[in-house]
Amino acid sequence: MPGNFFSRLGSLQFNPPLGWPAWGLLALVPAGIVALYFLKLRRRPVQVASTLLWRKSLEDLHVNSLFQRLRRNLLLFLQLLVAALAMLALAGPQMKGAAGQGRRFVLMVDASASMSAVDDPGGPSRLDKAKEEARKVVRDMQGDDLAMVVSFADTARVVSNYSGDRGLLLRRIDSIGPTQGTTSLREALQVAAGLANPSKQIGEGVVATTALMTPKLFIYTDGGFPDVEGFSLGNLEPEVVVIGPPPPPYSPPADGAPPADRAGAGSGDPSNNVAILALQARRVEEKADLHQVFGRVRNYRDEPVTTEAQLVRKRLDRPGEDGGLVDAVALEIPARGEQAFQFDVPEPGVASFEVRLTGQDAQPLDDRAYVVVGDARKARVLVVSANDRYLIDAFNTPTLVEKAEAAVVTPEEAKGEAVARDLKGGRYDLVVFDGWRPDEPPESNALYLGVFPPGPEYASPRDVESPAILDWNVGHPIMQYVRDLSLVYVAKAKVVDPLPPAAVPLIEGDSGALAFVVPRGGFLDAVVAFPLIDGQTPNTTWFRYISFPLFLFNAVQTLGGARTGEDPALAAPNRPIVVRAETSDPTIQVAPPDGSAPRTLARNAQGAFVDDAATTTGLYEARWTGGAAPFAVNLFDPRESDLATRGLVPAGTPENRAEAYKIKIGYNPVEGARTAPDARRDWWKLAALAALAVLAVEWYIYNRRIYI
Repeated sequence: MPGNFFSRLGSLQFNPPLGWPAWGLLALVPAGIVALYFLKLRRRPVQVASTLLWRKSLEDLHVNSLFQRLRRNLLLFLQLLVAALAMLALAGPQMKGAAGQGRRFVLMVDASASMSAVDDPGGPSRLDKAKEEARKVVRDMQGDDLAMVVSFADTARVVSNYSGDRGLLLRRIDSIGPTQGTTSLREALQVAAGLANPSKQIGEGVVATTALMTPKLFIYTDGGFPDVEGFSLGNLEPEVVVIGPPPPPYSPPADGAPPADRAGAGSGDPSNNVAILALQARRVEEKADLHQVFGRVRNYRDEPVTTEAQLVRKRLDRPGEDGGLVDAVALEIPARGEQAFQFDVPEPGVASFEVRLTGQDAQPLDDRAYVVVGDARKARVLVVSANDRYLIDAFNTPTLVEKAEAAVVTPEEAKGEAVARDLKGGRYDLVVFDGWRPDEPPESNALYLGVFPPGPEYASPRDVESPAILDWNVGHPIMQYVRDLSLVYVAKAKVVDPLPPAAVPLIEGDSGALAFVVPRGGFLDAVVAFPLIDGQTPNTTWFRYISFPLFLFNAVQTLGGARTGEDPALAAPNRPIVVRAETSDPTIQVAPPDGSAPRTLARNAQGAFVDDAATTTGLYEARWTGGAAPFAVNLFDPRESDLATRGLVPAGTPENRAEAYKIKIGYNPVEGARTAPDARRDWWKLAALAALAVLAVEWYIYNRRIYI
């Protein structure tokens, strides 16, 4: 015990807020208290009737000596003790660690696209505010405390392993820059949980001790991500610091329904943003040289917005220069509503365009979108089906025949060497798997009907009977113009819960997502979770409605790359993009939109060119000997454009409603806070409280001496 006490005492350090001149003045306080005790005694002549009182007077004369006056004065010692405790509190005593062991911090900073928003005009961005909150924790670190820094968007990056060097940690936090990616908290948590055990980490210049400490996890974010369910944090203690404006006060739902969740892209809370969420181009069938550019704009404000969508031609040979304004259309968008727009573009060849919104908001990134129009080409499609006549007949319609060259094989033929070689070699733009799942995914985009792609995340789907279709994502290119799904009946389906990371629901049922799209490397997998045919019996009535061939048409357009300039129709920042180049060269060049030096892409083992360095939105151009092809990269993510924060419980929320507003990590709802709690272990508060307690005792004794 004595050794432990002296060990703890040795870790005591001081952080005084006052300078030496102030301490010089404070040092005079004890001397002043003692001096007052010498000055307060004043003699005056008194006539007495007897010399019996002389003895008492002589004793009082002895008190005039220094030590006799101070010898038994309890109030003096109590007042000096109060002054000493007050001076100790002002010295800022702090402990470097608990029982000789420092604390552990994991600082996770959200750097996704929504964190680039500026809520106050002329002020810092949300990312700058998040980094400042992280700096506060680093500045308050003491002794052998260690901190790790992780930044995350759609992927996670360890900015700094465990380190006690505050200067290094501050520089690493400063180095975190904004990205244009979406938000995936799950991957960041996986990285943090894997690195959070200090017994397995060697920091940069600091070797972590083997004693296990419970790390404190700080997540600095605006909450623009889905709940991370089914995840175990282990020994991490999460604290979510919500960056951004707080939600409006609670108002009860009119129908008694639970409050909406922003994780599903739209909480209903207003935010200062107007965003382009979709943009496409199609050739007008009746006129060979006429194309239509159409898109959709959403207003997240709580008031109507008047803006203008401008179509601007872009010159890829001169990045940064515009080719001129082509057309403009005025938009009147209702509060928290949407409006579509359309441009007619007479263009005989391939051309690149940008659509801009006028006006200012908190997020300029999604006020611009890019599109490429050009001559149509047929998509190379392989259909693997066991004689599903409804599906095969749809691919034989004149519209799809014009868009795609479809080859149909049975599952047995797909297992053959020739077809397997074509699937691995990337011969096809799109492969449709109807009721049959391959052992390995193809080197192309894929559409799965009634089956799931290969992979452990689809290992345990849940069977549902007669699921009802509740909603569908009309903003996604695969679901464009689909309107009658509420009439469709489905007998059986399988549901995956939760969906894989970065999956986007296409069709929502009462038991989960009945269709979704998920990225896979540089490709996309679209999944319909119910089969078209159950043996010889139809499993759905979808064939009877126009939405079924329209869905296939959109899938061929989007996943099959049926347009020359729009092959990567859903290319997004920070996602691998398969660049289709009509060349036999082993390498191609990709010119970024900022005019920097082109990057060199080499063919991979499957013979495809994959660009995984497209980190910003804009118009890129793939170049090879004798040819070139532009392609557009856009954000188009409602979750990043919806700037309403998530995780803070609105003021006035009843207790039975509060959990719906919290962020769910694993199985525990976590309530966010505007700022991180003070993590310092300062002892000045204890010293100040002790000084107040001694002062109260001194006051009590003083009053007893007067009145008793």
